[in-house]
Amino acid sequence: MEIISFKGWFTNNHILNSLFMKYSELLFGNSEFALRLPNLLALLVYMFYGYRLFKNSKIIFTVMIFLLLCTNNLLMDLFGLARGYGLSCGFMLMSLYHFIAFMKENKKTDLILFHFGSLLASLSNFTLLTFYAALLMIYIIVKYIQTRQTTEKFNLIKSTSIHFIPLLISGIVLYEPVRRVITKSNLGFGGKNGFYQDTVTSLISNTFHNGNIPATGMLILKVVFSMIVLISLFIILKNLAENRTDFISKYTGFIVTTFLMVVIPLLIVALHYAAGSDYPIARFSIFLFPLLLIQFGFLMQYCSLNGYQNSTLILISCAALISLTDFYKKSNFHTCAEWTEDSDTKSMIRDLEADRKINYADSKTVSLGINWFFEPTTNYYRVTKNLTWLLPVDREGIDKTDDYFYIFENELGLLDTYNYEIIKKYSDAKTVLIRNKDKTIK
Repeated sequence: MEIISFKGWFTNNHILNSLFMKYSELLFGNSEFALRLPNLLALLVYMFYGYRLFKNSKIIFTVMIFLLLCTNNLLMDLFGLARGYGLSCGFMLMSLYHFIAFMKENKKTDLILFHFGSLLASLSNFTLLTFYAALLMIYIIVKYIQTRQTTEKFNLIKSTSIHFIPLLISGIVLYEPVRRVITKSNLGFGGKNGFYQDTVTSLISNTFHNGNIPATGMLILKVVFSMIVLISLFIILKNLAENRTDFISKYTGFIVTTFLMVVIPLLIVALHYAAGSDYPIARFSIFLFPLLLIQFGFLMQYCSLNGYQNSTLILISCAALISLTDFYKKSNFHTCAEWTEDSDTKSMIRDLEADRKINYADSKTVSLGINWFFEPTTNYYRVTKNLTWLLPVDREGIDKTDDYFYIFENELGLLDTYNYEIIKKYSDAKTVLIRNKDKTIK
C-alpha cells in the first residue's frame, strides 16, 4: 500500500495523479479505493489501446499480445497504487496509438489525441518526456524518408508546422512543473552506472517478473533483447533501401516502435551526459516494458505476414501462456513488488493504537519515529482514521524523545543505547514496531 500526500503536489513527479486524487477525494471521499481510482481507470485506457494497436491482426494473435501486455506483475501492481506510473503507461499507449494512426491517415483528431496523451503521460511521470520527444523526432525521420521516396524536397518547417500549436500548449503546461522539479532536484532515484547496467537490467528483471536471473543469464538476455531491436532495425532499413513505397504505410507501427526503442535509449544516454540525469531503473523504467512488448508484437506481425505465420504464432502463444501462469502464481492484493516494505503499515497502525491504550493515558499524545520511507502512508492513515493522539510523523529519523519506533529489522542497531521493547515483527515488510520503555507512562 503506497499513498502520496497532497502537500507539495506541484513539485513532485506525479502531478496529474495528484490532481486526479484531489478531485477523486472530493467526489468519492478519501478512501483507499478513491485514491487508487485514477490508476484503475488508467488500466482500462491501457487495455483499450493495447487491444486497438493489434486489432487488425488475427484474433488469436491479438489475444496473445494482449495477454503479454496485461500479465506482468510489476506493471499491473502500478495500476493499483496512488501514484502516477499507471496513469503514465495508460496515456502512453493512447498517445502511441494515435501517433501511429496520424502517421497513416493524417487526421487532425489523431494529432490532437497524440499530443494530449503525451502531455498527460508526461504530467503523470516526467520520465515520459523522453517518450514524447522521441515520437516528435521519429515524425521528422519518417517524413524525411517519405520525402526521399519522391522527387519533393524535404522542408523541416513545412513538415513540422502542423505540430506547432499543440506542442506550444504542451510546452506552456509542462514548463513550470518541470522547472520546479529540476530546481528541487526531484528527478533522481535512478541508476548511476550505465544504460545497459541499470536500465536494460531493470527492464529484463521487469519482463521476467523480478525473477532471480544469474549473471550469465542476464548477459544472454541483454544480447537477445538487443538483437530483437537490431533485427527489426535491419529489416526496416533493408526495405527502405529497396525503396518499397508501400512499406511505411503498411508497417507504420513496426517502424515507429522500432525507432522508439532506438531513440529513447539515445535520449536517456544524452540526458545523462548533458544534464547529469540518472539512468531510469525499477518503476522509473517500467514504461519501456510495454513499448518493448509492442515492438516485439509488431515484429512478430511482420514475420507472420512474410511467410512465418505458424512459427510466430507458436512463439508468441508460448510467451503469453508462460507470462499468464507466472502472473497467476505471483499476483496478490496485499503487496506490491515496488513497495513490499509498505505492505504492513496499516496493520502497524492498528497494533500501535492497541498498545497505546494499554501503556499510555487516554489524553496522552504519542510520537512515532520512523524510517522516512513510511512517512506518506503513516500520515495518510493518521488523518483518515482521525488519530488525534498520534503526532504527525516526519522524515527526520528517530531519536530518544519518540514514544514509538517503526523501522526495518535491519535497523535495530540504531537502538543499541535505547531501552525498548519490540511489540511486533512484520514478516512481509520485514519491519518492527517498537515501544520506547523510557517514555511509557500510564
